[in-house]
Amino acid sequence: MVKCIFFLLLGVIPSITGFDFCLKKLAPDQIRLASAGDTGVNVGWHIRTSLLDFSNPLTNPIVMFDTSPTKFKSTSVYINSSSYERNIEFEVSWFYSVELQYLKPSTMYYYQIVGSGCVFSSSILNFTSAPLLGDRSRPVRIATYGDLGVDGLLGDYTNGPCLFEQALNALQMKLSEIDFFLHHGDICYADDTPVLVPLKTYEQAMDYCQAAMSVLTSARMYMTATGNHEINCTEVTDIDDLCPSDHRNQIPYSHRFNMPSNHSGGYLNTWYSFNYAFIHVITISCETDFPNAPSGNLLDNTTQINWLINDLARINRSVTPWVIVQCHRPWKGSIANAGLSDSGNCPQCQAAFEQILIDYNVDIYFNGHVHWYERICFNDVTNTTNYINPTGPVYLTNGGIGNPEGNRSLKTRANNSCVIKFDPGFGILTVSNASYATYTYYSTFNLTIMDEFNIIKNR
Repeated sequence: MVKCIFFLLLGVIPSITGFDFCLKKLAPDQIRLASAGDTGVNVGWHIRTSLLDFSNPLTNPIVMFDTSPTKFKSTSVYINSSSYERNIEFEVSWFYSVELQYLKPSTMYYYQIVGSGCVFSSSILNFTSAPLLGDRSRPVRIATYGDLGVDGLLGDYTNGPCLFEQALNALQMKLSEIDFFLHHGDICYADDTPVLVPLKTYEQAMDYCQAAMSVLTSARMYMTATGNHEINCTEVTDIDDLCPSDHRNQIPYSHRFNMPSNHSGGYLNTWYSFNYAFIHVITISCETDFPNAPSGNLLDNTTQINWLINDLARINRSVTPWVIVQCHRPWKGSIANAGLSDSGNCPQCQAAFEQILIDYNVDIYFNGHVHWYERICFNDVTNTTNYINPTGPVYLTNGGIGNPEGNRSLKTRANNSCVIKFDPGFGILTVSNASYATYTYYSTFNLTIMDEFNIIKNR
């Protein structure tokens, strides 16, 4: 079987440090950046241990960083080292999290994961820190999509060959135009059919996918939401009981990602918020922790809702006039033909959250889940390209960037569906100032524009 090919414009290649005798030299991979407060960045990474050695290979995880690639004067602050049971190939994955604090705004920083013992150092990587809170001196550009992934099974080849690799190529080509990413849940699809076709296991598929994504996640803050594919190790209901306890309740997701919940009073990587220049971004869970949630509760059905209300109430709209919410499931829109998972709207999500977003004048609601792009009409006006002072959030579904299940076909077109596109693509939201934003939906195949519209707020 021929593997899909994608070209790494920015590779993450380790360099050798030291000459220790080791059964296997280990390398940091799956390097991920995330917001860590208004002046900080979290750096997370993964190391797979040597055969039959389950001990932590990097007991003092450190990232050195500075504004010069040749003189690293600053050292990270340790946050966490963790592992969960793998039982695959007699190896264990370790995950690390540190923070780079007190960064200067809008500044290029270089950083390197420091190796020791049998662990290589990473190559020298770079990112640009967030602008000063409230800074409106330039537009902010955000890449948005959900449902990107690869499972290594037959679906990668039969439902849409190489959609994952095609998407990575397209995103790399646009990387210089992107400030940070919003991924609206369903990351990597390692859980689709883990026991039916033994080409890739759950962990192997997750590792392959996230290592490939490092070309993006090591260079920009990559902010994620929980999707149904992050909950358990399989989406196949009849064999769900085969998932071991350490692959349930989004445990792998909680180890692999490091969202700023501790900086915003949120919970795990499940609900949180952060600021970027003059934008406030909120991530909530459409999977758990509200009445009749599709995947039950991690805590209860009120804590997340109360947190959301309190977070929205604290926003200073004179500093961050734009408020964006991402979650995984759609609340309104068309209905797809059923596939491996449900392909409709989430009325219980809408009942729990929508009125809160309206009451606090949230500007945009992003979601994935359904594998296409759909824009909900403004005041039932079809074919509009200008949303002028909408009375509620602009609703955008973007779950069609590329994954092993392929994109969906239409069952029932919603009356309020303004634009729907079935070809794989992703969006870039350009927020120009306090009053004007443009959303552009690009094809992953050739970067042609498939939809574009403006949001105009008189404020």
